[in-house]
Amino acid sequence: MTRSARRAPLPLFLLLVSVAGLSCAPEPDDDDTTSEPPTEEPTPEESLEPFPLPVLVLLDGEPAAGVSLGQGGLPDRWETDDDGLAEVVIDPSLDAEHWVVASHPDARQNGAEVPEDAADGLAEPVRIELTRFDPSDNPDYEFRDPGIPGEAGTTAQCNHCHQTIADFWGASPHRTTASNPTVQDLYAGVRSDLDTEGGCAEAGGDWRVGLEPGTGAAVGRCYLGDGVLPALNLDCGDTEPCDGVATEFGACADCHAPGIDGQLGGRDLLDATGFAYTSGVHCDVCHRIESIDLEAEPGVAGRLHLVRPSEPGGFGQPFLPLVFGPFDDVPTGVMGAVARPHFHEAILCAGCHEQEQPVLLPGEVADPSRWPDGRLPIHTTYSEWRDGPMNPAAPCHSCHMPPDPNVTNAADQQIFDAGTVGFVSGWLRAPGAVRKHAWYGPRQPESGMLQLAASLFIDKEVANGELTARVTTKNVGPGHAIPTGEPMRSLLLLVEARCDGDLLAPSGGDVVPDYGGALATQEASEDWSLWPGAEPGQIVRVVERTGAWRDYTGYGPFGDGTFDAVAKGVEVEQYVGESVIESVDGDLVTFDVPLPEGDIAYLVEPAGHPSDGDDALARAGAPGFGFARVLGGVGGARMVPHFAAVDVLSDNRLLPQQEWTSVHRFAATCAEPTVQATLVHRAYPLPLARERGWDLIESVMVEVVR
Repeated sequence: MTRSARRAPLPLFLLLVSVAGLSCAPEPDDDDTTSEPPTEEPTPEESLEPFPLPVLVLLDGEPAAGVSLGQGGLPDRWETDDDGLAEVVIDPSLDAEHWVVASHPDARQNGAEVPEDAADGLAEPVRIELTRFDPSDNPDYEFRDPGIPGEAGTTAQCNHCHQTIADFWGASPHRTTASNPTVQDLYAGVRSDLDTEGGCAEAGGDWRVGLEPGTGAAVGRCYLGDGVLPALNLDCGDTEPCDGVATEFGACADCHAPGIDGQLGGRDLLDATGFAYTSGVHCDVCHRIESIDLEAEPGVAGRLHLVRPSEPGGFGQPFLPLVFGPFDDVPTGVMGAVARPHFHEAILCAGCHEQEQPVLLPGEVADPSRWPDGRLPIHTTYSEWRDGPMNPAAPCHSCHMPPDPNVTNAADQQIFDAGTVGFVSGWLRAPGAVRKHAWYGPRQPESGMLQLAASLFIDKEVANGELTARVTTKNVGPGHAIPTGEPMRSLLLLVEARCDGDLLAPSGGDVVPDYGGALATQEASEDWSLWPGAEPGQIVRVVERTGAWRDYTGYGPFGDGTFDAVAKGVEVEQYVGESVIESVDGDLVTFDVPLPEGDIAYLVEPAGHPSDGDDALARAGAPGFGFARVLGGVGGARMVPHFAAVDVLSDNRLLPQQEWTSVHRFAATCAEPTVQATLVHRAYPLPLARERGWDLIESVMVEVVR
């Protein structure tokens, strides 16, 4: 294969030609009256003028219509006619190898180098041959190693050439979808931070021999709390772990470990070893996605249609390379590239970030009066965006994969400087055409996403010795609801008031709901002087249920008119009062002041104003509010994991550009009190996080003082 030499930038080229002309032109002969005037040579500008190039494209040996053609590195495109012919305009001034590339949805891209004399006209069109790839998926294919972030690796690893992309991926949540301890804890029903039998017993767990995530080795594990395997498999989990014997897996691996070799879909998450475990959702999974069927189940079981190559190999690989991606001018055979538009679209993310499911618990079904089709909305990030104001202008990757202006192409031309821009090292892309494969999310502080998602607005007034503060929380950033994704997420609004720096006592108003965290909860019919496990200094906070219900606008039936206010499930709760526990005698507690009457009492921790990163504390019943999708379990359990859900009890998350105003009252001791409102994001419910030993922090999104 011949390749034209890399051309110098045009200004330098013109300068060199001009200098050569001045030094080599013959001196005029004054005595020669018979000499002819010098012949005018073509100027450099004329020799670099664009020219038409006839191209013939054959698909499986036959002329192919509708094939996209373009000059590598330039944006213009042409299509072949019924005879497989097209005339591509070539720009010879491009500072790169000059190739014309053909792209067809059923074939790997291929190209042909533009002949050196093509500008003078060709007797025959340039010929490009395409061959249809085998569209069947090959279960014998073994997923390739994406490589170790920060290391160049070898040609057997994706990051050898795609170093910047791989480095961003390596720090992303996609890399840890399978190895994330919280995922594995919820899957098997374990507490992975306890690695001794004694520590497990002290926490109330059972020490048993199970399977180690990532290796499948038999190891001791602390089984504590519910999990996918014990919940969905009734014949295990009571005395022996379900590891390795369960037959129902909750489809977790279909999205969390999609790269398990062999059968795609329906796999046990504990089958994930090697790259499937350490690399989670990696390059060789995403770039096998041939198409997406939103009518199918999420993940590689159906919605994500993967095609693993099956033709005999080449380029040192057992099977002929085949990848799907966003670009249509990648003719190098080592990639075997096929362009797919879904890599530019939000629908790609819908492969996993959109999930409606039937009730998974054996013997349980959804209430048909609420969920006629028997399915519960669990993850609805894609449809929240689809039905919102940012469709189609700002698809998911606009924020979660922002443009990287420092990268010249996906193969890192700016790092490797392969010497020639073109067939081997790729063509230079427009600034920002290559995106950061970071998948920034709310728990990656460097993204700033939480701080851009919401705004708070405070109105206040003082009358008759009482401060009334109205706090409006608005979704101002994302194209989806906040919070979104995993339904165990929540937003807590915390409101305090001060006079001359001293906290004011709440006198009423809206409160943080139960999912703000409580050490214990009692109804009015229970004895509020008895609090097992309570400690001095803790607080019992009393809330009144008014009998009214919030008529908010939420997602799906919570906002489209299907549910009335009662069915939307958010009862109006108001602050009544609180008392501090002074002493404890067994279960009997003594308070600093008598508890007021009310409908519900929360045992909580003394919790001051949170700073970003502080440990999460029990805050139920405090002045404030909350926003969450609350999944309900058997027996009225609230904020359960998705595998235990039998209902969606409420969903007052804030949709794009939506706002909600809560009202809070305090006893004012000055004429101009200040109000401080803080919105925090929580990744998990506090009781679950403490049961499993997970770190849970107050991630401050926005704070306003007025």
